[in-house]
Amino acid sequence: MNKIIIIIVSVVVILVCLVGSVDDAIHFTAVGDILLSRGVSEKIDKEGFGYPYNHVKDLFANKDIVFGNLECPIYEGKGAAYKRRDLIFKASSENAAFLKRAGFNILNLANNHTMDYKSDGLISTMEILNEQNIKFFGAGKNYSEARKPLIIDKKDSSIGFLGYSIFPPEGFIFSEDKADVARVGNNLENEIKMAKKQCDFLVVSFHWGNEYHFYPSENQKQLAYQAIDSGADLILGHHPHVLQGIEKYMDKYIFYSLGNFIFDKQIQKGTDESIIVDIVIKDDDIENIRLIPVKIIDCQPTIAADDEAEYILQRLKTYSKGMNTKIFIDNGIGNVR
Repeated sequence: MNKIIIIIVSVVVILVCLVGSVDDAIHFTAVGDILLSRGVSEKIDKEGFGYPYNHVKDLFANKDIVFGNLECPIYEGKGAAYKRRDLIFKASSENAAFLKRAGFNILNLANNHTMDYKSDGLISTMEILNEQNIKFFGAGKNYSEARKPLIIDKKDSSIGFLGYSIFPPEGFIFSEDKADVARVGNNLENEIKMAKKQCDFLVVSFHWGNEYHFYPSENQKQLAYQAIDSGADLILGHHPHVLQGIEKYMDKYIFYSLGNFIFDKQIQKGTDESIIVDIVIKDDDIENIRLIPVKIIDCQPTIAADDEAEYILQRLKTYSKGMNTKIFIDNGIGNVR
């Protein structure tokens, strides 16, 4: 009888330990601009579709959310927007499967290049991403759909996403009934408030700011504050193509620009420096933030080390001065506390 009791107690203890060891935190990884056109496309033609992710895909493994800003349509057709030809981008459809294979499962489409092949290019992009089960936000088949939040369920929590661009698509005539990206409008506060009611944790992504500027504009700051005051829990910014500072406002974090991530060579200083933001969300709040420095080499994000890692993170600390954020650097990794 005593043996049976001992066995039962042992089993109960083991089950309690197993349940207690289950990771109920949400592991969220965010990166900057992903361009799969121009010089990156040329590199892919030589090295294969998996080339851009070779040095980072292991970091994305087993993450609940891997997020980036897709800076081009995925489209095989013609009919480019009427704009500068060297600033018209598109990516081959084969890229989608390799984005998925690398770990990406959520993409922002609200930017100034998604519409480079107008509504047809956007519809193609959405269809191809759907085929790969890559979720997206910030765009839709019409005005209303583009502004709807993406809500996903992860580990007993719901995470919401909204995406906005402050830039209108070039060479495209707006129509509420056509596929388009979401742009910042007068109803921003209400849209964020309504989205927050539908989820436990709300991420708002903005495509904003001045290209190659290391510090946010007043417009960026005001939009970020407005979004947080309306219910956003995290702000992720793109477009400047360089890193900008991290601000803590009302106990929420604003990443003004994550810089480039997969991108071809640009002349301007800082365009080849980036970070991978590794966030742990627990009990619907941010528990921990790690900053993994990245150097882009031949269109390929590569984890920076030693002096290079220190330099990138020290620059980010400089950009973040006066923003109520404390960044500690330990063995080439930044920690936000």
